[in-house]
Amino acid sequence: MASKIQTSSLEVRKASITFLALLFALAAGGCTVLKPVLPQPEVLSLTPAASGSLAEVSAEISRIHGPEKSAFMLLIRNDDAMNWRLALVDHATTSIDVQYFIWQGDEASNLLFNRLLNAADRGVRVRLLVDDFVLAAKDRDIAAICKHPNLDIKIFNPGKVRESTLGGIGEFFLYFRELNRRMHNKLLVIDGSMAIVGGRNIGNPYLGLSRKYNFRDLDVLVAGAVIQELSQAFDQYWNAETAYPGAAMAKVDDPNALQSIRHQVSQRMAENRETLASYPLEPKNWEAQLRQLPSRMKAGEAHFIQDEPDQSSGVEYRLLDMLDYLAKPSHEELIMVTPYLIPVKGFLENLARLESEGVEVSILTASMGANNHTIAHSHYKKYRRRILATGADLYEFRHDPSPEMRDAIDVPPVHSKFLCLHVKALVGDRKRCFIGSLNIDPRAIEINTENGLYIQSSELAEELARQFDLMIAPENAWRVYLTEDGELRWESSLGTVSSQPARSFGQRIGDFFYRLIPIESQL
Repeated sequence: MASKIQTSSLEVRKASITFLALLFALAAGGCTVLKPVLPQPEVLSLTPAASGSLAEVSAEISRIHGPEKSAFMLLIRNDDAMNWRLALVDHATTSIDVQYFIWQGDEASNLLFNRLLNAADRGVRVRLLVDDFVLAAKDRDIAAICKHPNLDIKIFNPGKVRESTLGGIGEFFLYFRELNRRMHNKLLVIDGSMAIVGGRNIGNPYLGLSRKYNFRDLDVLVAGAVIQELSQAFDQYWNAETAYPGAAMAKVDDPNALQSIRHQVSQRMAENRETLASYPLEPKNWEAQLRQLPSRMKAGEAHFIQDEPDQSSGVEYRLLDMLDYLAKPSHEELIMVTPYLIPVKGFLENLARLESEGVEVSILTASMGANNHTIAHSHYKKYRRRILATGADLYEFRHDPSPEMRDAIDVPPVHSKFLCLHVKALVGDRKRCFIGSLNIDPRAIEINTENGLYIQSSELAEELARQFDLMIAPENAWRVYLTEDGELRWESSLGTVSSQPARSFGQRIGDFFYRLIPIESQL
């Protein structure tokens, strides 16, 4: 036993020395963000496709609503969110531009990547931009994929330490300011004709296939005049200094490396047939669904808003600055949906001001049970009383909502253990709305980059408001209120409780300790 303890102690000392040596090397190396050896050429979006199903449907939408208008369709169900991504990719003829914070290495991600690879094989130019923070792919695989003549990958703000988890953690803390800024944006633009914008990342929980938990989420399918803004917004990030070329992530000498990845993708698809049973595993003809879009989409005007990709040294324009300006016209009602709610400076004061002006403010966030990041909830709960004191109505989404709600979230054959909220949206007077990547917390508002669509459409805003009414129904959410004695209560179809709803006793224990960790500004 003593020998084992001595050996263990020696291993710890060796690990400590290695870690310190790594930190020293990093400190000596200066800025940690990877830089291309040579300047990268500017690459811009292609002109909109002149032919193909997407171009024809887009032209029909413009004919119906006019060239200055845009059209929108909410993607509420997780299966719809995946199927419409597959449909757009399957019918792409010229270009696909993809931007996401998370691209997981699971069944949903593998399915969509396989479709992107298929599109590239038939001559479609594919550009894929992913944040580095939780990137599942290995550097060598990324570089190998970039060998494809029509498929290019860039990684946003990558660190230098790529192979060591311990070293990566050390690097993150040593270069905290540079690496802490993450690209939380979500955007998919196809043929310069149609796009999907919203809150979903690419992974099982966002598309209904996780057996642990799945998200109630939201995207919007877009066509019309605003597509040009989306393409320009993507170009800004693709050509930013912080977007590192995937081809430079690793040296790949094996001429069969790309073919090996194709084989791996095919093998995974075969292994995951059962989980992916609700989705078509091969490209298919979606013509019938596409032809229905002009009659299903709601018309309106829209503007795409996003943060700058590169952090400036001076006063930085933030997406929320524009949202604050856009929310001011609200005179009757303001609806806010955010899974993570931690008020930043001025937020509570603005809520109180709106209430004093006669605006009815309603907020839906995640209950502790419906939060996939308990630590975020632990710091939100400190503000419950102050939020209620402004006069706002506060609701918390349940982790065990109605069967009807679950039907829109889980995708057969999957039945997840619990459900979480991931919708990010604002609705003003049921006339205007914002749908995008923005949470109402310090990380989203002050640190990460975010994007989204500001839409002026009474029809779409009314539909989104009806979805909000459904989500806050007693069978789907807890209404939080204060008693006359100032005690917090949670009320739903299950009754009224005096302790915040949770999934388990273990989650309550974690919540107790998480609130003591002083990292609120990073959540």
